[in-house]
Amino acid sequence: MAIMIPEMPRDYDPVSLEGAMFDALKKLPEDYYIVHSFKNVYVEENVLHEGEADFVIFNPTKGLLCIEAKAGAVNYEDGYWKYASGHIMKHGGPYNQAAGNKWDLLNTVQNSALKDIVPRCKFLHAVWFPSISKEKMRGIKFPKEADRQITLTMEALENPEPYISAIFAIELENHIKTDLSSQDVRRIIREIICPEFNIFPSKSFDSDLKKIVFHRLLKEQEGLLNYLVEQKTAVINGAAGTGKTMIAVEKATRHAVNGERVLFLCYNVMLRNYLDREYHHDMIDYMTIDKFACKIGKTEEPNYQIAEERVLDMYISGAFPYRHVIVDEGQDFGREEIEEANLLQTIHDAVVDNDEVEGTFYVFYDRLQLIQASRIPKYISEADCKLTLYKNCRNTENIAITSLKPISQRTPKLYDGAIKGVPARIHFRKDSQEATERIATLIDELKNEGITDVVILTCKSEFKSILNENSDNGTFKKKVFTTCRKFKGLEADAIILIDVDEDTFGSEAVQRFYVGASRARLRLEIVTTMTDENCEKVLREVVDYKKKIKNSKRELALAFNAMPIIE
Repeated sequence: MAIMIPEMPRDYDPVSLEGAMFDALKKLPEDYYIVHSFKNVYVEENVLHEGEADFVIFNPTKGLLCIEAKAGAVNYEDGYWKYASGHIMKHGGPYNQAAGNKWDLLNTVQNSALKDIVPRCKFLHAVWFPSISKEKMRGIKFPKEADRQITLTMEALENPEPYISAIFAIELENHIKTDLSSQDVRRIIREIICPEFNIFPSKSFDSDLKKIVFHRLLKEQEGLLNYLVEQKTAVINGAAGTGKTMIAVEKATRHAVNGERVLFLCYNVMLRNYLDREYHHDMIDYMTIDKFACKIGKTEEPNYQIAEERVLDMYISGAFPYRHVIVDEGQDFGREEIEEANLLQTIHDAVVDNDEVEGTFYVFYDRLQLIQASRIPKYISEADCKLTLYKNCRNTENIAITSLKPISQRTPKLYDGAIKGVPARIHFRKDSQEATERIATLIDELKNEGITDVVILTCKSEFKSILNENSDNGTFKKKVFTTCRKFKGLEADAIILIDVDEDTFGSEAVQRFYVGASRARLRLEIVTTMTDENCEKVLREVVDYKKKIKNSKRELALAFNAMPIIE
């Protein structure tokens, strides 16, 4: 089934039969993207151009096709396209209108950051007469701007695929062939096909689109984004799963689409690499703070003091290359050497205190995820504008509760319609060998359930993990194996959390459990070798369990809102 944008037809006149055509186009294969009622507005030479195509069809291997729909009886006579009533059609008839929409779309792409795809993407147009059969169409004399090869009739309502494919197969005069990279495809969809501000592609962009799933920003997130339009600087706090990184990327993308250069700073290399791979834009530089320090300071190892001096020089001379700066996982930038160098404050001043730039500086952080630094950075604690996101939009209800249980008694706030999901499971095993075998079995079980996006996270270091000798270059059974610390800011459909012991629930280490568990969207599997005595200690000292303990493993799992799996 094709991916329909939006999922249901926009408002239309039933007489137009656009609903029937919408349903027909749904039958196209899953590599087709169909936009209904595509509006295209742009200004050229101080003239406003407004157009609307009934349908725009995008296929990554075939190109873009604009379709104009004309229901009811039509005729061409005396040089005019006419309705059955005799009224003359606007825009010079449907073919001229379809061609105009095509050229407007082409012009929009040429005037955007995606202009380099124009020589590598076919742009075509067609007209669909859903009320007229192919036989009756033969009786209509076609004017020079029309051609039967770019005409669809009522027969296409049954199965449009061969007709659409035939149009895409037409050879163009300039011999252009569609040759788009996966990044080109993502950007066409994100920046041209559906750039609405309240639609954001989820992490698993390809698979989610095929399921017709878009993360629509919650009202509090959309409201926050709109509020930030008027703010030069802000600090946004939110627990894991509240969409901080999603909003940060959306904010960066809005600036980038407007041709404004953005520096997007994060702490973890894995998060930086993921963002640059999935949301790459020529106007956004995703960097870790260490990479930025090396690049700006021209040093092989990060020297924050030298980097700060270089940024200060650029600030004074007006040479700082970025207009906007976004810091994600800002709580991790509180390391003493970064704080002492005053690097973040100087970057802030370079964009915010420069009236010529009119820049912005935003920090997104989670005070509960303080595992890279010992304290909240000064620029967060002393910020003037502080905002908070409350609603979890990543985890199921059960996973959200389990991830918070060891560190907070509060109940997580979830978005309306959030699924409850299956409870997390805690798998108790006798020793490391049994635990390793259970991890391997879990991977197979999840695969059989259709869950392949699985990541294994250790609450310790890779060296101290039970998988240290069984992992291969950061993988175990072809699944990513890393630490909770390194996977901060990322997520997966299923998380297998390992090396959980009584030390995991200490005052500092417990934040790693929270970080690791909260990465899971749909499934959370916890594997431990804790004994009855270990579990009883955690119940008494961490959970503050007052009841008489009869089965410490079972009661610990239930206290964490999880199912005990004891063998």
